Amino acid sequence: MKINGYKYLILSVAATFSLTSCLDEDPLYSQNNEIVFSNPTNAELALNGCYSYLASGNVYGQNMQEILVSVGGHSWAQRTGNDQDMFVSMNQRPTMGQIGTMWDGLYKVISESNAFIENMEGSGLDEAVKTQYIGEAKFLRAISYFNLVDLFGDVPLKTISSTSEGIALPRSPREEIFAQVVQDLTDALVISEDVESEARANRWTVKAYLGKVYHKMACLGINTQENLTNAKTYFDDVYSNGPYDLEPNFSTLFGEWVTGSKEAIFQINFLGDPSAFYNRGSNRLCPNASTTGINWTTFAFSFSAYDLHADAYPGDPRIRTTFLTSWRSRNGNNQANPKPQVGAELSPNDSTYTYPYVTYTVEGVFILDADGNPVMNNGQPVLKQFLTSVPQGMSLEELANLEIPADATPQEKARLETLKASEKNFSQKGNALVYPSYGKAYDQNQAAQAAHKNLMVYRYAEMLLLMADVYNELGDSQRAISLANEVLDRARNSDGGTSTGEPAAWNASLDQTTVREKLYYERIFELWGEPNFWNATRLKGADFLKGFLQKHNDNDFVIAGNRYYAESNNAFTERLYNNGDLSEEFLRRNLLFPIPQSEIDANPSIKDNNPGYE
Repeated sequence: MKINGYKYLILSVAATFSLTSCLDEDPLYSQNNEIVFSNPTNAELALNGCYSYLASGNVYGQNMQEILVSVGGHSWAQRTGNDQDMFVSMNQRPTMGQIGTMWDGLYKVISESNAFIENMEGSGLDEAVKTQYIGEAKFLRAISYFNLVDLFGDVPLKTISSTSEGIALPRSPREEIFAQVVQDLTDALVISEDVESEARANRWTVKAYLGKVYHKMACLGINTQENLTNAKTYFDDVYSNGPYDLEPNFSTLFGEWVTGSKEAIFQINFLGDPSAFYNRGSNRLCPNASTTGINWTTFAFSFSAYDLHADAYPGDPRIRTTFLTSWRSRNGNNQANPKPQVGAELSPNDSTYTYPYVTYTVEGVFILDADGNPVMNNGQPVLKQFLTSVPQGMSLEELANLEIPADATPQEKARLETLKASEKNFSQKGNALVYPSYGKAYDQNQAAQAAHKNLMVYRYAEMLLLMADVYNELGDSQRAISLANEVLDRARNSDGGTSTGEPAAWNASLDQTTVREKLYYERIFELWGEPNFWNATRLKGADFLKGFLQKHNDNDFVIAGNRYYAESNNAFTERLYNNGDLSEEFLRRNLLFPIPQSEIDANPSIKDNNPGYE
C-alpha cells in the first residue's frame, strides 16, 4: 500500500493535537460513515486511512525514527540543553513535546481503528469483506498498543470509539495491554495469508508479530516459559511455511522506494510528498549539506558506536551501510549538485569525511588539473588531500605515542602526524560533521525534507534473531546459533563480502550464557539506526543495558571529548551517560519513556508516572 493521493479521502486534513487527551479523538470519517461504509471500495479507503496514520510525523514519519534511534544509545547531538541534547544524554522528561506527539500518534491509530471496527461491524457489507478488514484493523490496533506498552509500560486501554464517556481512563497494567494485543492479533489470524503488499497485514505478518509479542512478554518475566513456547510455535510456523527470506545484500534493504522485499514482514510506504505524510528520517538523521534536500545533523552516531561494531566484527560489510562516513561536499542545503570537482580526478578534496577517517596534506604535493598543472585558489596552489583512518582498537595514548621512523617518507610522516593528533582531530573538533551519520536513513536525492525511502518496521532478520533467543532460552543453544548464523552469513557475503571473513560464524559449542550475550549485541549490530534499535537495547533488562552503555562511557574518544567540554564548553563534544555513573536509578528510568505531561494534564485519571519520572 503505497500511500498515494487517492488514499487521502480520509486524510485530507492532518490531525491536530492540543491539550486534549489522546483518548478523545474523532475519526475524520465519523460524520459520513454511511457513505464510507456503503461499499467495499470506500471501506478500503477508510482502512487505508487507518494504516496511513502510522506514516505520520508523530509516528514512523519522524518521531519513531529519531527518538528511538537517539535514545537507544551511542548517539550524539550538540550540547545545547535542548530536547536533542537530553535525548542522547538519556535525560528525557515528561514535558518533552516529541514524546507527547509520539504517544498521541499511536493513540490516533488506535482511535481510527476502534471507530473503523465498530462501523464495519455495523455495516451491511459482505461477511468476507468484513472479516478481512476488521482483522486488519485489529492488527493495527494491536501493533499500536504493542508499541505503547513497550515504550511506556502501563497505559490507558480503550477498544471502543471515542465518545464523551470514557475519555479520562487510568493506566491499565501492562499485562492487560499485552492480553489485548494478543487477543487482537489472534482475532486477526482470520485474514488472508496472501502477500498483497508488505505495507498491508497478511496472516504471516500477524503470526510473526505474535511471536515477537510472546517473546517480549517472556523477556519481561510474564509467564516466561509458557510465552517462550508460544513464541516458538509462531516463529517456527513463519520460518517453515511463511513467505519471508533474507535479502542477499544488506544494503538493498535501505535503498530508494524499496518495495516487494522478501525480508519485509511489515513496512511503511511513503509518498515522498511534503504536502502529505512523508519520511523525514534523512532530514533528521543525516548530515547538513550532504543531499539535494535539507539536512540538519540533528543526531549522529557516537564514536563509540562505530568502535563497538568495528571491534566486534572488523570489516563487516554492514558497517558501510550503517555508518555514513563520507559524501560529496556541497555548498549548503537544497543544492542540486555537489561542489565542482577540484582536480582532474575525483579525490578526497571533493568529499567530507567523518570518524574514523581523516584527511591530511603533504607539503609541496598539489592537486592537479587535466593538463597536469596545480589547481589554483586565490593565487595559491591547492594542496592534495590524502585519506587515512584511525587504526581500530588503538587508544588515544597509543596514537599520541606513535613513532615516526627517521626514514619515513614525507607522506608517511604527514599521515602519522595526523594520527598522533587524533584527540584534537576528533574529540576536540568543533564540528558536528566529525561524527559518523545514520547511513540507513541517508537519501542523497532527498527532496526538501522528504526522503525517497520506505521504512521496514519489522524484517525477517530481526525475527530470526528473536527466534534464536527463544531457542536459547528454551535450552537449545545449537539451534539458536544456527539461526544467528543465517543472519551472519548474509552479512558476511553482502555487497561484495569482506576479506576479513567477518562477521564470522559462531562456534556450535558456545554455551547458553555466551549465546544470550552475543545475540543481544547481534540485534544491535543488525538494527543500528532503525526504530526497533531502542527495543533491542532494552529487551534483556537493566543489566544488559548497563553493559551496552558502559561501552560508551569507557570509550577513549568519548572520555576525551567529555573532558574537553569541561575545559572549553565546546558544544560539539561527546558526553558520558549520567556523568559516568550508570546507577540503578538511571538505568531503571531508561527502561521506559515517561508518560507525557500533556496527557497527565488532560487526563485526570492518570495519577502517576513511570519510575524516575515522578
